[in-house]
Amino acid sequence: MQNQFIGTRLRRTRALLFFIYSILIIVCLFSRPGWAKDDKTVRQSTSIGKIVVTATKMSTQVDKIPTNISVISREELEKYPGNYNAITVLQEANIPGLYFSSNVFGSGSADTSMSTRGSESTSWGMNLMINGIEFNKGNGTVSASRLAVHDIERIEITKTPSAEYGGQAIGGVVNIITRAAKKPVEGKAGIAFSSLGGGNAYSVINGTQGKWEYYFDLSGQREDAYQDEGYQDGDNLYTRVGYSLNETTQLTFHGSYNDTKGIYAASLTREQFEEDPSQNPNTGADYNYESEDVLGALVYQQQLGPHDLMAKIEAQTSDFQMFWGYFTHLESTLAHPEVSMTFNHDISGMANKLVIGGEYRYHDYDVKKYAASSFNNLTALTRDFTRKDISYAGYLQDELLVTDALTITAGIRYDFFDLDQNANIAASDSWDQQTGDFSPKIGFTYQFCDEVNFFAGYNSGLKSPVRLQVYWTNGELDPEKLQAYEMGIRGNIAGWLDYNMALFWQTVNDKFVLPKADWTAEYENAGETSAKGIELGISANLPHDFYASTNFTYQESKFEEFISMGVDYSGNKLTSVPDVIFACTLGYRNETLGDISLNPVYTGKRYFNYANTNEDDGFWVLNARYAKKIGQIEVYLVANNLFDESAIGSGSGNPGGEALYPISGFNAMIGMNVTF
Repeated sequence: MQNQFIGTRLRRTRALLFFIYSILIIVCLFSRPGWAKDDKTVRQSTSIGKIVVTATKMSTQVDKIPTNISVISREELEKYPGNYNAITVLQEANIPGLYFSSNVFGSGSADTSMSTRGSESTSWGMNLMINGIEFNKGNGTVSASRLAVHDIERIEITKTPSAEYGGQAIGGVVNIITRAAKKPVEGKAGIAFSSLGGGNAYSVINGTQGKWEYYFDLSGQREDAYQDEGYQDGDNLYTRVGYSLNETTQLTFHGSYNDTKGIYAASLTREQFEEDPSQNPNTGADYNYESEDVLGALVYQQQLGPHDLMAKIEAQTSDFQMFWGYFTHLESTLAHPEVSMTFNHDISGMANKLVIGGEYRYHDYDVKKYAASSFNNLTALTRDFTRKDISYAGYLQDELLVTDALTITAGIRYDFFDLDQNANIAASDSWDQQTGDFSPKIGFTYQFCDEVNFFAGYNSGLKSPVRLQVYWTNGELDPEKLQAYEMGIRGNIAGWLDYNMALFWQTVNDKFVLPKADWTAEYENAGETSAKGIELGISANLPHDFYASTNFTYQESKFEEFISMGVDYSGNKLTSVPDVIFACTLGYRNETLGDISLNPVYTGKRYFNYANTNEDDGFWVLNARYAKKIGQIEVYLVANNLFDESAIGSGSGNPGGEALYPISGFNAMIGMNVTF
C-alpha cells in the first residue's frame, strides 16, 4: 500500500508541475504584465529564435530549425562563473532533456556521462565540438578536460540524432563557439580553489589585427575528488588562428593539447554507500591513469558568389594508460577529412539553402592489456590486438523557405563502416565487419506570430559497433538504429521571456547493452528500446534586476524487447535514467550588490539493473552562486549541494553485486577572473 501511495503521489506531482508550466506559458502568450511596459529596470533579452547557429552544418536561425535546439548565450554564460570546462557549464545551465549522471572522479569539472531525452547515460552518445571541430576521441568518447575553454560566445545544443554528423552524434551535438575579439589584444585570466582540495587556473589571449584573428587558451587543473584520494591533474591548451586570404576566403588552424593524470574513484556497493558515500575502495591500490591527446585541424572556407565552400582535415592522436584491476595501454590515431558545399539559390521565388558534403574517417587502435597488481607493476600480456575503423559518408540537407512563416528542412546521410580487428595473442580477438545504412530526416517550422514558433520533425541515426569501450565490443554487434520524433513550440514574449516546449518519442533498434556488470562482459544487441516524454523550459528577465529560469523533463525509457542470458527484461526501465528532471534558478543582478542566485535541482527515480530490483528514489540538491565585478575584476563563490545530500548518480548490477557511483557531496569553489 505504501509503494502504491508513493507512486500515486509522484504521478500527481508530475501532473501538477506540467499543469503549472502549461498555464504559465498560456498566460505569457496572451498577456503582457504592466511592469513590462512601464518598468525601465527590465532588461530586454535577445530573442533566441533570431540567433544564427551552425550546429546543423549550415548557418541558420534557431526559429528555422525543426528541433528544440538550445542556445546558451554569452549573457547567460556570465551567470555561471567558476566553470573550468564546458561540461560543467552545461550541467549548471540545466538544459531541458539533457541529464548528467555522476562521474568516476567525483569532482565538479571531471568527466561524466550524459543522457539526452531518456537515452542511455554514456560518454559515447553526443558529438562535442569547439568551433565546429570534433573533440570526441576516435571511438567517440568524451573527455571533459579537453573542453577547457574560458572565453565562450555561445553554446549550441541539439538533442536528436543528426543526418549531418552520423554515428558520432546519435545523441545530439554540442557546439562551443569561442569569442572573436574586436581589438588587437584582449585577454582574461582566472584562478579558483575547491573545498574538496586543489583548484584550477587559466589565461586567454585573443585578438584581431588586419587579416589575422587568433585565440589562445592555456589552463591547468589539480582537483581532488569527493571520494577519498581520487583526483584529476591536467594541463590543456586550445588555440585558433585565422587568416583572411582575401575578402571571400578564410583559412583557420585549430590546435589542442591535453595531458591529464589521476586516480579513479571506485564504485560502491549499496552497503558501502549507506555506510559512507565518500569512501573509495581503491585507496592504496594505485588505480592511476594517464592520458595525452593531441589535435590539429585546418579549415578552408570560401564564398563563391552566393555559395559557400568548406574543406577541412582533422587529425588526432591519443595515448591512454590505466590500472583498474589490470593494466591497459591504448594508442590511437584519427584522420578525418571533409568537404561540403552550401548552395544558396531561389526556387520559384522561394529562398533555398542546400548543403552537400562527404567525409572519410580513419581510426586505428593499438591495444594491450596486462595482468598487473598496480599501475607500475605489470606481469603477463593477456590481450594484444590492433583495430582499424574506417568509414565513408555522404550527406545532404535542404532548407526551403516556402513563405516568410513556413520553413521545410529535409536531409539524408549514408554511412558505410569497414571494421577490422587483428589479434596477436588470441584468435578469438580477431574479427571484421562491413555494414552501412541511410539516415533520413525531415521537419518544418511555422512562425504563427512573433511569440509562437511551431516545429515538428523526424530524425534518425546510425551508431557504429566500435563507438563503445574498446574491450566490450565484438564483431557480432549490429549498428544501433535510432528514430526520433518530436513536435513543440517556442518563442519570445515581449522581449523579456523565452520559452520552449517539446513532446518527443525515440526508438532504438539493436540497442547496445551489457548483459552484466562485469569487466569481462561484452555488449550485445537488445531488440528495441523506447523513450517518450516532454521537456519544458522558461527563461525570464524580471523587474528590479531579478531574473529566473526553470526547466522540467518527464521521460519514460524502457526495453520494448530485450532477452539477455535467458531472462526476459521486456517492459523494464533503462538503467540510470531518471523519470523526472526539474530545476529552477532565481537570481538578482545589481551593479552595486553583485549577482546572487539559488538553484534547486530535483532528480527523479532511477533503476540500476535490468531487472529493476536495484533502484533509488528521487532527491533534491540546492546550489548557490555569488559574483561581484569591481572594474575589470570579478570575484565569485559557487556552492554545490549545500545540504550535503547523499544520492547515487549512476550504477549497475544486481543487489549485493552493485557498481554504484555517488554524486558529489557539499563542495564549493571560490575564485577570481580578470579581463584586460
